[in-house]
Order: sequence, then structure tokens, then C-alpha cells
Amino acid sequence: MVKRSPTATRTYTLLVWVTVVTGLFLVSRVNYLLFHALVESFAIVVAAGIFMIAWNSRRFQDNGYFLFVGIGSLCVAGIDLLHFLAYKNMGVFPGATANLPTQLWIAARSVQAVTLAAAPLFLVRRVHSIPTLISFVVATGLLLASIFVWPIFPDCYREGEGLTLCKKVSEYVISGLLLVALVLTRRRPEAFSREVLRMLSLALGVLIAAELAFTLYLDVFGYTNMVGHLLKLVGFTFIYQAVIVTGLARPYELLFRELKASEESLAARNAELESSNRDLEAFTSTVSHDLRSPLTTIGGYLGLLQNSAPLLDSQEVTYLKEASAGVFRMSRIISDLLKFAQLGRQPLQKQPVDLSALAEEILLELQASASQRRATIVVSEGVTCTGDPGLLRVALANLLGNAWKFTRKVPEPRIEFGVRQEGGKPVYFVRDNGAGFDPAEAERIFAPFERLHDSEEFEGTGIGLATVQRIIERHGGRIWAEGEEGKGATFSFSC
Repeated sequence: MVKRSPTATRTYTLLVWVTVVTGLFLVSRVNYLLFHALVESFAIVVAAGIFMIAWNSRRFQDNGYFLFVGIGSLCVAGIDLLHFLAYKNMGVFPGATANLPTQLWIAARSVQAVTLAAAPLFLVRRVHSIPTLISFVVATGLLLASIFVWPIFPDCYREGEGLTLCKKVSEYVISGLLLVALVLTRRRPEAFSREVLRMLSLALGVLIAAELAFTLYLDVFGYTNMVGHLLKLVGFTFIYQAVIVTGLARPYELLFRELKASEESLAARNAELESSNRDLEAFTSTVSHDLRSPLTTIGGYLGLLQNSAPLLDSQEVTYLKEASAGVFRMSRIISDLLKFAQLGRQPLQKQPVDLSALAEEILLELQASASQRRATIVVSEGVTCTGDPGLLRVALANLLGNAWKFTRKVPEPRIEFGVRQEGGKPVYFVRDNGAGFDPAEAERIFAPFERLHDSEEFEGTGIGLATVQRIIERHGGRIWAEGEEGKGATFSFSC
């Protein structure tokens, strides 16, 4: 395909327009009614096209100018259609004189002028499409009713006399409104591309010239009437081209501009995330060395002091034991915090995981740690899923560890791991008949450091369930808890 230069394109366009205008002029000399039908039909189609393009591209527009013009153009197209049908010798409205199409002409041009003059107000704000459309339709309906239902619209043309004073004044008022539209539009050049602003300016200038031409004719088939219609045709075409550039071409420009902005925003967020990760690594290093080292030293000295128990009284020995227990708890909290912080950075290594085997292994370890305890253990066979084996083991260890811990004071403890189907998808669960919890606290239970039981009654740091939730969410699943005080708890999760 040969690509034309801008100069060649402009020359080609000019030749097309000269050909079209010349052809229409020749048609007007042979059959004015046919000329009028061609021009008005084209103008109606163009106005309807402006509406369709502006309406269907409204979600891409960053201001409401073209949508407002498009909605107004729909009403203009409707009135122009009636003007076309009411024209002299068309015979659609029996008994109607040339006054009716002239009144409809003024009505259509008034709606158009008001629309174009008000449209610049929406360069900095969005248009509420449905309410605006309804408002235009209602206003247009009332305007038509003043012509067809209540004969209160002023006469605009009298046979033998020509145009009335009302019609001439209306044309000047309409020209003034179009001039206002031109000034307001050119005051905001940054709201349009250079080409769109040029076409809008040409359109408004040509429409002003058209209205002035319509103040001069004496006969609806007269020469100045024909010039006015041709200028109207050119003005509509310029508006249509401006809407096409903005409604069809510019959305892609806007879309890619938004994508570029999104990419830049994403890059900035990635940079912030990398900075946060570096800070987290620095924090982890600080916690590991600067906090653990003093705790280790304190624990060592406390151990030495406890070895001197024969030299201490019972009160002092009790203090040492409580201090050692505090150091142990603090060390455990730090370890849990480090594990929790590292969860988000650890990449998932997904593969098939035998959850039943993991559960049995974890429960055997728990039983070995407290050989004197006896509990009923039920593990469903063949329970599998796809996920990170290491992380899923951490999650199960926390859930089963909690079940083991909270059934400690139950005469006949029971712990169960299994799977059930919900909505055709597997839901895994850990159930026990231990201490349970208040159902109203079910949401709090997964928050870090939230404990529903006193630490003296059941040990723990409050990080375990928060860790489980983080692991399950990283697998794309969710976890929830059901329970009742003194009757046990069930933790269900998907992955």
C-alpha cells in the first residue's frame, strides 16, 4: 500500500470536497427538493454517527466534552429528520406551510448551538451519561411539543413575506452562541490534540457562516438557502471527523498511555518493594544477632546462677527460674517472628504432597515429646494436594500442635485430620475436642499475637495461626475456624 504524504492527503481531500459541493450545486439547480433531501439525509446520518461514536467510546474519554456533544447531536438529528420530512412539497405533513420546516430548523440549530456552547464546561469534568441523555430527550420533547402540540413557537416564515423578525433574530442569537462555543473551546487548547482543535474551530466557524446565510433568503428554494445547507454539511463533517479522531483513534492512545503509566507505577512499586525487602533483611539480621546475642548471654548467666542453687534461698531460686523462662519465651517469640517475616519471601515449590503422611509424622513427633499422654488419633488415608511440602508441613504442624496442646486437659482427647467435599472442591480440616473458643472470636484468632487463652494456662506466642493463614493464602486458599468453649475446635482450609 502506497502511503500518501500529508500534502497529498490534503489535496486529495480538497478535490473530493470540491467534487461533492459542485455535484450538490448542480443537483440543486435541477431539483432543489432532491438537493435538500441529500444534504439533510447526510447531516442526519452524521449527527447520529457522532452520537454513536461518542456514546460507545465514553469509557475511554478523560473529559465529557465529546459525550455531551454526542448526546446533543442525537437530539439535533431527530429534529432535523422532522425538518426534512416537513420541507415544502414533501407532503408528509398535509396542510403544513413553509413555516413548519423553518420552525424545526430554528429548533434544531438552537439545540445544537446550546450544546456546543455548553460542551466546553465539561472539559474538566465527566458527564453522567444516562441523566444527561434523559435531560436532552425531555428538553427536546418539550421543544417539539411547543410546535406540534401547543402552537406557541413563534412563526419563522410567512408565505409572500419571507423570514420573520423572530427567525432572523434567532439566527443571530444562534451565531452568537456558536461564537461563544468557539472562544471557549479555543481557551482550553490543552484539552485537545492540535488536529482535533483545528477541526472543531473550522466546524464552528463554518456553522456560524451557515447561520448568517440563513438570515438572507426570501424563498426556501433560494440561493442563500442552498449555500447555508452546504455550509451546514461541511460544518457537520468537521465535527464528525473530530469525534472520529477522539472517539476511535485516541482511545488507543489513551489506553497505551494508561498502560505506560501503569507500567511506570508498577516499576516504582517494585522499587519500593525491593527497598522494603532490603529493610526487612536488615531487620532480620538485627533481630538475629543484636537481640538473640544478648538473650543468649543472659540465659547463660542465669544458668550459671542456677548451678549455684545451694547458695541461694528458695525465693531467689524461684526468681531465677522465672527469669530463665522469660528468656526462653522471648527467644521463641523472636524465632517465630523471623519465620513469619520470611514466609512472604520464600518461593513456592509446588508439587504433589501426601498430607496424610505429613500429619501422621507430625503426630508421632508430638506423642514422642509427651509419651505419658494418650489420645485418640484419626488420620484419613490418601489425603493429598498440590503445594509446597515445606510450607504445608509448617501449617499442619501448627494446627496439629494446637490440637495437641488444647486437648491436654481433656480426659479423653481426640484429634482428627481429614478431608471433605464442599462445592465439588476438597476442604481439609483438623478437629479436636479440647478447650475450644468463643465463636465470636473466630476472626481474631488468626491475627498475630492474638491469644484467646491465658499464656499460663496454654503456652504459645500467638504467631502460629497467623503463620498458617499466610501459608494457606500464598497457596491461593483460605482458612477458617469453628469452635465452642469447652467443646473443641475445627480448623478448615483449602489450597
